[in-house]
Amino acid sequence: MMPRVVVTAEGMMTAAGAGIEAAQEALWSGKTVIAPSERLNGALMADIGEFDPAPWLGNKGVRVLDRGTRLLCIASQMALTASGYTADPSVADGDPNLGLVVGTLFGGVHSIASFDWTGITEGPSWVSPMEFANTVINAPAGQAAIKQKLRGVNSTICSGLASGLYAISYAADFLRFGRAKHLLAGGMEEVCEETSLGFRKLGISSPTGSVHPFAENRDGAAPGEGAALWMLETADTAEARGVTPMFEVLGFGAVYDAHPTIGYNPRGEGAAAAIRMALANSDLKPEDIGGIVASANGSPAGDEMEARALKAVFGDTLNGLPICAPKALFGETMGAGGGIGALVAGFALRRGELPPTAGASPANGLQLSSSAQPLRGENVLINAFSCDGNNASLVVRLWKK
Repeated sequence: MMPRVVVTAEGMMTAAGAGIEAAQEALWSGKTVIAPSERLNGALMADIGEFDPAPWLGNKGVRVLDRGTRLLCIASQMALTASGYTADPSVADGDPNLGLVVGTLFGGVHSIASFDWTGITEGPSWVSPMEFANTVINAPAGQAAIKQKLRGVNSTICSGLASGLYAISYAADFLRFGRAKHLLAGGMEEVCEETSLGFRKLGISSPTGSVHPFAENRDGAAPGEGAALWMLETADTAEARGVTPMFEVLGFGAVYDAHPTIGYNPRGEGAAAAIRMALANSDLKPEDIGGIVASANGSPAGDEMEARALKAVFGDTLNGLPICAPKALFGETMGAGGGIGALVAGFALRRGELPPTAGASPANGLQLSSSAQPLRGENVLINAFSCDGNNASLVVRLWKK
């Protein structure tokens, strides 16, 4: 019998504020934090703004970390502190049993663009060697491991907008097969000039900055940023160190839709297959799901695809099934979206209700609401569907022996 994988702590940094309490307060207020960015010339997004990492990370060694890495380091610090984890005192240089798995779409994209642009316009001799370390996509995970002395598994997963959810599943498999004992897992992403421009060039930005997932009047997404991590371990490991788990990670499903690189499969076949796989791997039926944390971000094509997939899987069971779309609050946080969605599912399980969806309106026959909705059961489904064809779904529930 495979070990049960559980969640024992969480850490989160988003435009809604620093930490778990700030995120929950914002979610249950039913409002959004998408607004003109003072940092990026009024662009409409969910921007954290300027922040000081010193309260969490101190001042030593922070200057060389770029924005996304700082977000990840802060979320890591929060999760480690909340976990009550104490490294083996006989290991002076960090614990080889503690690792990190991070999902990201771009990594430090501003660092990459700045480094390349300097080399092209000024010449190679003007490029700073100190900046090169931030230009590889696994730099945030590596830098966070150095900062937090995480000497175990260190992996970066890049699977489009589904990266954060893939990272959680990847970490869970490592734990089930005994390849790790404690893993921080989730996603991170920054917003910068490059991501803002990319959203606009691809035509996926909402011109109004008012994100309405699944709604008939939806007109696009708004970029967002953040980092969200769970501390994962097996139930036996948690019990051995005297910690009561919060949630259990059940089944995961992932299916790639072979389709144009930028564009959802309108039939939603891959998304539906990923949901079915997650249910099957959890030994559950559609009627066993008590609520859904949707991937919807206000994209006309993406939201329609997800709605079609949900109807294909759940059929009549979808009637009255509560759904929330947290990207109406946090924006499209790309690689961090799956991690944030997982943490939102955890909040909902603790409270027994899904949070409101900011600006929700009757949409596609789906049960979204601008008010909190009681869960209909003990299992919550999280979706993370990407415009590059990556589709991922995860099921979690409150811990019970």
